[in-house]
Parts: sequence; C-alpha cells; structure tokens
Amino acid sequence: MRCSAERLIEAIIATEVMQMQRRAAEEKARRLEKSEVYVVTISRDFGSLGKEVAQLLADTLEVRCCDRSILQQVARRAHVDEQLVSALDEHVSSIKDHWWQQLMHKDTFSYEDYYRYLVKTILSISRSGGVIVGRGANHILGEAKAFRVRICGSQAQCARRIAEREQITLQESIERFRLVNQERAEYIKMLYQEDINDNDNYDLVLNSDHHDIVQLTEMILDAMEHAGHELPADARSSLRKMH
Repeated sequence: MRCSAERLIEAIIATEVMQMQRRAAEEKARRLEKSEVYVVTISRDFGSLGKEVAQLLADTLEVRCCDRSILQQVARRAHVDEQLVSALDEHVSSIKDHWWQQLMHKDTFSYEDYYRYLVKTILSISRSGGVIVGRGANHILGEAKAFRVRICGSQAQCARRIAEREQITLQESIERFRLVNQERAEYIKMLYQEDINDNDNYDLVLNSDHHDIVQLTEMILDAMEHAGHELPADARSSLRKMH
C-alpha cells in the first residue's frame, strides 16, 4: 500500500512538474512573440556626441549600432570596393569636382546604385533591429518603422569637443564643424530633397550642450516609452550604473 501511495505521489509530482514546464515554455514563447524590434535612427551634428549616444543606446537596447558597417554592407551587396562606396558617402559637396563627375559616369557604380543599395541595406537592418547612424535612414524608414532622433549642439560646444578629441586647435575644430555639417546637410538635400534641420523629420530633437551621453540616452528611452515602445526591463538599471 505504501509503495502504491509513493508511486501516486511521484506521478502527481511528475505531472505537476510537466505542467509547470509547459506553462514556462508557453510564457517564454509569448514573451518572444511580444518582444519588440527596436529601430532607432540617429541624425547628428558633428561633435554633438551623436555617435557615442548611438552606441550606448544600442548596448542598452541590445541591438546593433550601425554606422560604418552600413558602407560595408552596401559594398558587399553591390560587389564593389568599400573605398568606392566611402567616396560616395556623405561627401556630396565634392560633386562639383572633376573627380566626382568621372566617378558618377563610371559604368560600375553610380550614385543611383549607391542610393538603391543603401535603401536595401537600411531596410534589411530595420527588420532585425538596430540603431542606425546617419545616411538619412529616418527618411528611408519614416515614422512608422523607426524612432527618429536628431542630436545637435552649439558650434562652440561641439568645436570644443572636436578639438579635445582630435587634438587640434579651436579654430581648426570650428572649420571642421562647419565643413562636416555642411557636407551632411548637402547629402540629405541631394539624396532626399530634405532639410537636415527640419524638425518635422524627427520624433525627438536633443541639444547636447549641457548633457552627457548617459543623460541623452535616458532622454531617448523616456521619449520612446512615451511613444508606446516597450523597453527592456533592465534598460534603466544598466544606465544608472554608469552615473
């Protein structure tokens, strides 16, 4: 009788364990189904901490940070040298130069080819999630497929950061700030016929003059949450440890 009772208890326990395992598996499957694919685009002034914020945000959301890697993917898709793609990337102000005109008329890879493969690359990244830096990704994806951020800063503050980072004079850094931002603005104007500083093209615009990268990242997370995005449970705790 005791053996039968023991076997009954064991059977009950085994059944309960199986039910618990099944419920856990179902809950895990539901979480996976509900898990959000995070896609954030970062447009930024030169020296505004945009790239650093993009990397921290990507780490916090546990997705890829895509910057120069975009060029590698474009080159791979187009079967051309990465240096050729780089020559076409964010240097539209050089379009008046003779070397650019020659490059544009090459049969192997035109500016139209660059744009076509860029769109394919950005759309591919968006399917699996990522923080996409520059390249006008906000115009390709739009508000329905990405949370679009612009990070800007005053010339004085951005130039100071550039001078410290690149070990150049303040005057040189001011010239760099103006040149790079001009190239980026012309890139967006030529490729998308849009003004890079038009706030209508972004969900959030931040001025980085008086904030560090952690604070800026927290602001983006706050805005994403208010916009209805469900953030990872430990997203904020990992940022607080950096303070």
